[in-house]
Amino acid sequence: MKKIPEVWNKLRVADYVTVGNFPSNLSIYWRGGKSKKIYSHYLPDVDEDPRPHHGRCNNGKGKRLYRESSMRTDNSREAMSNAISWAKKDLKELQKIHSDTESKKEFSLHKYWENWSFREFEKPRRNLQADRKFKRDTQLKWDGEEYGVKHQAWSFKSVDEITFADFQEYFSLLEIRARRNNGTNGSGMKEQQKTFIRNLMKEARVDFPHLQIPEFPSISRQTKQVSHLNIHQWELLLRTIKELCDFAVNKELTYKQYKSLEWNQFNRQNQRNWVDLYDALLVEWFFYLRSEDMPRLKSEWFQDNGDGIYECLLEETKGNRDIHITRSFRPDADRFMKRMKMRRQKKGYLICPEIPRPEDGGAENKVRNLLNFLLRKAVEKCLPDFDLGEKPLTTIRHTAFRLMLEDDPTLWVGHKLRDFASNGHTSVDQLMTTYITPIQSEITAKETRANMRSKGWSTGSRVKV
Repeated sequence: MKKIPEVWNKLRVADYVTVGNFPSNLSIYWRGGKSKKIYSHYLPDVDEDPRPHHGRCNNGKGKRLYRESSMRTDNSREAMSNAISWAKKDLKELQKIHSDTESKKEFSLHKYWENWSFREFEKPRRNLQADRKFKRDTQLKWDGEEYGVKHQAWSFKSVDEITFADFQEYFSLLEIRARRNNGTNGSGMKEQQKTFIRNLMKEARVDFPHLQIPEFPSISRQTKQVSHLNIHQWELLLRTIKELCDFAVNKELTYKQYKSLEWNQFNRQNQRNWVDLYDALLVEWFFYLRSEDMPRLKSEWFQDNGDGIYECLLEETKGNRDIHITRSFRPDADRFMKRMKMRRQKKGYLICPEIPRPEDGGAENKVRNLLNFLLRKAVEKCLPDFDLGEKPLTTIRHTAFRLMLEDDPTLWVGHKLRDFASNGHTSVDQLMTTYITPIQSEITAKETRANMRSKGWSTGSRVKV
């Protein structure tokens, strides 16, 4: 038997104990603190680990967490003996939990998802596009990264053991995700997932005729308040970027001339990068594109449709959305697009073409990070008090929607609103809630103030303050 050293920090038990059945990765180690103690830990086999996500933290994205316990002794040899006894007992308990979990999975939401989705996906829809959208959206509700029902620990429970507390925890996750992504409380997502889960649990009544679906946490309605630039701020921002690129964007540059602009990979604030930022912002302005679309945009996706109308055909979209043509609604898109396409290759990436696009998608973050960095620098220079939020480029998309609806109120109703929403890859409800309602509120307040002034409704004359 190998001799235990007098001074040590961590020891693998299998190196010193050669008999007995215990995990090969079982170790003892000194734990710091006010009083140093010997602890032990091990990792169960991944296939037999009943913990959520097989013991992985961060909703299955992080590393697997060790099973750990104090050995309640300062003696190394005794600690090893205690570690073996503890690990055997802990493994036995885990195996029982694993067995119980596997038996419960027979009546979990995973079973009822298979049954329900098979039937629902076979139902005919009004057209192929509607069918694809339903299947895509429904699939994401089930297995969407992080928020999908299948990734939640309670989805593996027998359906009759799911509780209000499970739904409460889930809604907290949805809200955290929503606040991180778009600053809302996620009420829309909560409603969608609630309806979806209820459908699956209703499916379970085949096996549980008297199943009572637990209550869901209340969903508070929240008007989405988004950050946007007003027209004066927008024009000031564009002027600032023009100055930073020495007005290169106003010139009819060829691709060769564009490539010869000052550029330095170690200093992001260079002339060519400012040109790329200007082009990215104007593309968002005219076509209402998302920030995640910027890295994948290609020159050949933009086509002149005649009569000054440019179209953008997104051949690769977020979340595998259907291919969708986006048209410019503003009359000056034609002039900008012709000038921009002169300084680009006829085919190839439109924004920051010098950044390689490997298949692993890493370039997407590089392109967006660069554009967000430059946008922050430009705003700091000309609008130091303006808060761009966590997603600067998304603020430009909000600005494009907001100012378009301010410029043309005829878009607020009927088929025009539906057409505008579809063109911008959004919904009528989203346009109404996010942009039109706040615009109407501001107009009403302005008109009321003007009316009160004309009638002499002075606070000072009526109330002494």
